[in-house]
Amino acid sequence: MLEFLNGYSAHVMYGLLFVLLLLCGLGFPMAEELILLAGGVLVKSGVLHPLLTLLVNFLGVVIGDIFLFGMGHGVRSRINRSPRFTGWFAQKIERGRPFFARHGSTTVFLARFVPGLRAPTFLIAGTMQMPLWRFILIDSLASLIFVPLLGAVGYFFADRLEVVAAWFRHVERAIGTLLGLTLLVWLFGRYWGKRKSDTTATPP
Repeated sequence: MLEFLNGYSAHVMYGLLFVLLLLCGLGFPMAEELILLAGGVLVKSGVLHPLLTLLVNFLGVVIGDIFLFGMGHGVRSRINRSPRFTGWFAQKIERGRPFFARHGSTTVFLARFVPGLRAPTFLIAGTMQMPLWRFILIDSLASLIFVPLLGAVGYFFADRLEVVAAWFRHVERAIGTLLGLTLLVWLFGRYWGKRKSDTTATPP
């Protein structure tokens, strides 16, 4: 990452940081954490200005999240126009709406700090028709903590960046595995509960 960025001038590196963070928000297979860490290292080396780097990284993260939110909003609009999925989709949305109405802001805020969870959460926020202004407000507040924090880690641990990056990758894999297992348990529970109810409803 650093070798790639160091091959360009400072002005180009700002643009690359912004574009990479934007692409990460859209599903590009690279962790946002690594890019933010690299930004901190480049500030430490004197290549980039700290405040300008913070602004570029903040905008890249938030705008990428807004794109994800908009994709979720668009998915719901398209599916609602499909007669085949309208009933099923509307039923699922209505089931989740009360929870998201009560805890949606907290969920969006916390998801910003959890790799592997933020993208689906932001998509769901758009699908649940959370007001755009509220999403931007909550996500911006979380990013005002997340972006400087990762930049500071990269700055103060620049000489141990590989160790820190490896730790973040391990954490991301662990969270992904945990989420996958949780999903499997939930699906099995739903299947078993439905099967049990069908067995009970069937007359002897």
